[in-house]
Amino acid sequence: MAVRRRRERDDVPVELQRLVGELRQCKDRCELSLTSLAAKTGFSVSSWQRYLGGRSLPPWEAVDALGRLGQAERGRLRVVWEAAADVWADTGRPRTALDPGPSPKAGPGQEAAGPAGEEGTGLAGQEAASHPTARSRGRRHAAVAAVGACVLAAVVAWQHWGGDRVPVPQGAPTGAPAWPWPLHPTAPRSGTPCGPVGCQGLDPYRQRCDQDAVTVHRLRALGRTLTLRWSPACHAGWAEVQPAQGTSGLLVAGDDGARQAAPAGAAWTAMIPGGPDATRAAVVVAHYQLGVSESDSWADAVTGGTGPG
Repeated sequence: MAVRRRRERDDVPVELQRLVGELRQCKDRCELSLTSLAAKTGFSVSSWQRYLGGRSLPPWEAVDALGRLGQAERGRLRVVWEAAADVWADTGRPRTALDPGPSPKAGPGQEAAGPAGEEGTGLAGQEAASHPTARSRGRRHAAVAAVGACVLAAVVAWQHWGGDRVPVPQGAPTGAPAWPWPLHPTAPRSGTPCGPVGCQGLDPYRQRCDQDAVTVHRLRALGRTLTLRWSPACHAGWAEVQPAQGTSGLLVAGDDGARQAAPAGAAWTAMIPGGPDATRAAVVVAHYQLGVSESDSWADAVTGGTGPG
């Protein structure tokens, strides 16, 4: 069973896994059952089972509704959802799972379409299912032609510029590498995915360190959730708080003196290197400092500095 669950998870795009993780955190923060969640958002229990299980991409309306209930940062949630939507569309999965859209009204002699995701049972529905439309054939031909044109252009450019001796494109920044350059630089053989110097001061989401991140400790108090997160691949940790409005002094600190602080109202900090047992997170809410480490948590009145104690 564990192997099967791992295989199913591997089949889910990373961007969708990230969205599912955000949605599950919102649901846990609300402490709602699926029935209550369906009643509050207008989306069915079965739909939420698919969304929270990563089997379907939820529409933005569903994500936004759950985010409001969980007091999530709307801008960040939108970015995560758009990334998942782009990858979902690239996989060629059915549109009904991505965005059902309005169902067309049944015309004379046609039966109405069934529930979302089901085909109509009338004669027109049967014909549509058995015969591809001219529009779909045209789209396929256009896609094939576009791919062929791209391949031809790449071959011509490669031959014209002499193999791998490709000049830097006109208007590129000073020091830009010759084309083609990798969209995502590969990680070095030694060190972390952040590079040989480590992840100190880097954003965990830009470096994709959140992909394998685990929650070291979480504290819910004063209407906020403070989380200490750690990435095994990046060997670095950072602090997060939700909702971030009205907070200050969000920081992550290590036993070796490493420290990263975020501005007031920020939802997460940059990273510091080190293991989860030597990392602490803190944030100030309403003159109280909330703090967590691997095996401890606290909520103390602020009387001086804001460093984690």
